[in-house]
Amino acid sequence: MTVKTKINSISDFNTYLDKEYEYLNTKSERWYPLMYYNENIVLEDKNYITMGINPSLTDEARTEINKIFEIKDFDVKVDDKGEERFNKFNSNRQIKNKLIEFQNKLKYDDEDQIEYFKTLEFFFKSVCKNFKKDVFHYDFYQKRNTVSEDIKKEIKIKGTYEKLCIHFDEIAKLIKPDYIFIFNATLFKILIKRDFFERKDRVKPQPVITDKDDFQYYNEFIDDNGVCKRNGMKFIVGNQLSGGATSRVYRANLIANVRRLLNS
Repeated sequence: MTVKTKINSISDFNTYLDKEYEYLNTKSERWYPLMYYNENIVLEDKNYITMGINPSLTDEARTEINKIFEIKDFDVKVDDKGEERFNKFNSNRQIKNKLIEFQNKLKYDDEDQIEYFKTLEFFFKSVCKNFKKDVFHYDFYQKRNTVSEDIKKEIKIKGTYEKLCIHFDEIAKLIKPDYIFIFNATLFKILIKRDFFERKDRVKPQPVITDKDDFQYYNEFIDDNGVCKRNGMKFIVGNQLSGGATSRVYRANLIANVRRLLNS
């Protein structure tokens, strides 16, 4: 499957997503708009991509999105006005610009920045990079949903995963990053089980591990630098940077390895 129209800008990519998600995000009572990308970024400045599994939809985000759509009673969680949101979105294209502005606040604004992006900002500062200037954050699935089990099921629907891979390859061709970072174990597990990455070269003949639940299976794809590859692109993978399951030792080792890779 190939993309018929060449994508030369983030604006092109947003338009492309609209078309691609016509059947992935159909009108329903729980419909929310996609996560669109800032069309004013300087592509030449973006040397890295961070990839999450999907955009968050917290109660606060629901409230702000419903304000943008001028939904009544937007100060409470409103999930049953999806058709109204859908119809307003398709009759007022300025809403997309307001959604992009809102998403930028979640990523960068001192007051509105969510914890996930604060953690990413701190990580890149630790490796001497500027998150806002140097990094493009991308979600593998643009549909807003915070229930990871539902997301995993949707991604596995026939044809969906393949489409999402094509979307990612398109944005990667546009950004041309030095490295792509995945700090989401659920996403990494989905990708590695679906042959997203290339198997690493073997110095000595060894049996190929086929049990995808064996922890050693991951090492079939991660080289001695801790890097996975796809179509010439290099991925640094890890666990979530925040939360109780992520130790200080893990983060310190990750930062040290990334510094070494970026400076080599």
